[in-house]
Amino acid sequence: MFRCRTVSVAMCSVLAAVAGSATAGPGPDDADARVAALQAQRAQIDAQIQALRQGERSAWLAGEQAEEIRALVREVIAESETRSSLLADGALAGWDKGFFLRNEDGSFSLKLNGQIQFRHVWNNKDTADENTASFEMRRMKLGWSGNIYSKDLKYKVVGAFDRNSGAFILEDAWGEYVLGDGWSFRWGQFKPAFNPEETISSSKQLAVERSVVNEIVNLGFSQNVELNYKGENIAFAFGFTDGATLSPTAVSGSRANTRFNNDTTEWAFNARVDALLAGDWKQFEDFTSWSKDETGVRIGAGVFAQDGEYGTGAEEVQWFQWTLDGQFEFGAANLFAAVFGRHSDANASSATDFDQYGFVVQGGVHVVPDKFELFGRYEWFDFDGAFADDYHAVTFGFNYYFHKHDWKWTTDIVWNLERVPFDVTGLGLLTDAATDADQVALRSQIQILF
Repeated sequence: MFRCRTVSVAMCSVLAAVAGSATAGPGPDDADARVAALQAQRAQIDAQIQALRQGERSAWLAGEQAEEIRALVREVIAESETRSSLLADGALAGWDKGFFLRNEDGSFSLKLNGQIQFRHVWNNKDTADENTASFEMRRMKLGWSGNIYSKDLKYKVVGAFDRNSGAFILEDAWGEYVLGDGWSFRWGQFKPAFNPEETISSSKQLAVERSVVNEIVNLGFSQNVELNYKGENIAFAFGFTDGATLSPTAVSGSRANTRFNNDTTEWAFNARVDALLAGDWKQFEDFTSWSKDETGVRIGAGVFAQDGEYGTGAEEVQWFQWTLDGQFEFGAANLFAAVFGRHSDANASSATDFDQYGFVVQGGVHVVPDKFELFGRYEWFDFDGAFADDYHAVTFGFNYYFHKHDWKWTTDIVWNLERVPFDVTGLGLLTDAATDADQVALRSQIQILF
């Protein structure tokens, strides 16, 4: 008996007819008649099989296949609405906080980023009630980053157009190898780890600009090698560097783009340690706090020491700087505080030795979650007699976030309670006369990141 197990009922009937033909038909003495009957039955069966194939194909196209195609289209549309899911599936080109290209296994990648800060500054000084106001392109940067040969071998190159001449000037230019278990080694030109107000990007500050105190003590860019570790709750950095251009009576200067024979230090070292007490490390890559952020607490300390080049007279100055700082995030509110100390020892004369101190406290709160933020800052610095007065300033203003830091509008007012003793034009501040005070700067800026 013929049994149907794996084929359709219609097909089974055809196969049953084939089986039946083996026992039906004319008698054994009439061979010609039997052959003719079998041929006729075969032609009939072939026609039935062809008809069945056509019918089943049409039914599948109209039913199962159509539904499968519709489901596939729905999935593609849903995925296209979520950029991160497309990237997770291994997109080789597109946008992910920058335009990117990469090969299939991710061993080579390239990301292009840019920063535009367009600003208007109005400055008022006591001297002759002088007002100065104008627009400026404060920052225009282009950067490339990614990895080569391996996801563990990383690089970054960033250049900025000078805000006065338009010349393209190198800032970051470094390579980094990930050693594993949280360790990495970096070499090239970058900002040594010392104080977070300087190493956190200018695109992710709270106010229009960093504080004056930061401009005095920061290390800027230099050529370095640095060993880094970042664990679950502890981060550490130690570096050997070309040093910084420091002065007790001026803002710090960068040591970027200097030849080996244009070095003004015998040696320079930096070190920093941070402890994450709550939250995650990524929260502290900027100074604001978003409404969905959990409570975060980071505290840290940094040191820097350098010795001036021997045999060059006035350049033989030893410097030691330290900082203690902390960041705190409370949902839509934030707080940052840092205290600094520095000591200079000039070999030529003890009259030019100084012990200087300063601090910065700033905080902000989102009045409209993730859209409108108010902030304020107070800073103070003791020049230890290098100038007659200490420096005091209050800054207050707002941020309006169109799309977080990628597109935001920042406006603030800096009220200098004492004399500004030197130009800090990047911050919109100019030198006051010896008896002047209360210089005011109003700054308004639009930022776009791409």
